[in-house]
Amino acid sequence: MLGAGMLAALPVAAKQSDRNAQVQVDAKSFDGKQQPQGIVIYTGNVIITQGTLKVTGAKATVYLNDDNSVKRVIVDGGPATMQQQDDDGNWMHGRANNVDYKVEEDYAVLTGNAHIDQPVKGTADGDKLTYNTKDSTMTGESNSGAPVHMTFQPKNTTPAAAPAKPAASDTKKP
Repeated sequence: MLGAGMLAALPVAAKQSDRNAQVQVDAKSFDGKQQPQGIVIYTGNVIITQGTLKVTGAKATVYLNDDNSVKRVIVDGGPATMQQQDDDGNWMHGRANNVDYKVEEDYAVLTGNAHIDQPVKGTADGDKLTYNTKDSTMTGESNSGAPVHMTFQPKNTTPAAAPAKPAASDTKKP
């Protein structure tokens, strides 16, 4: 069964200042060289951050490009997680068995029990969710018996009622 959907109810962009922040990696161990076209494998409680972007998992394979900067990160975990704030201050929280973040192409593919929550927009669940880190949109698909499932947040069109004021008779002292 194959289903697809797009969750793009509000036009927002992922935090653009994140792109200019340093990439920080914490892990129990690593193997590899930081060199052009290099590959570095981090294992054990991996935490990768760049500005508001945070990706975590048990293992991360980081691919570097010709100028020795990160071009792709594949994170495996139980689960692997990803979060990022957009320019309007709204958060995206994702989790899956695997996160394949293609930095230079501005998207992350979450596969295996994938779930993305955008509190202002809604949630999405499926076998595979692709999240655009540039404009906060996503697509989803299911290749199993379970469908892609989405929940949309309603627009709040009526303002909340003001708290009731005490009646004049309630404020008089005896």
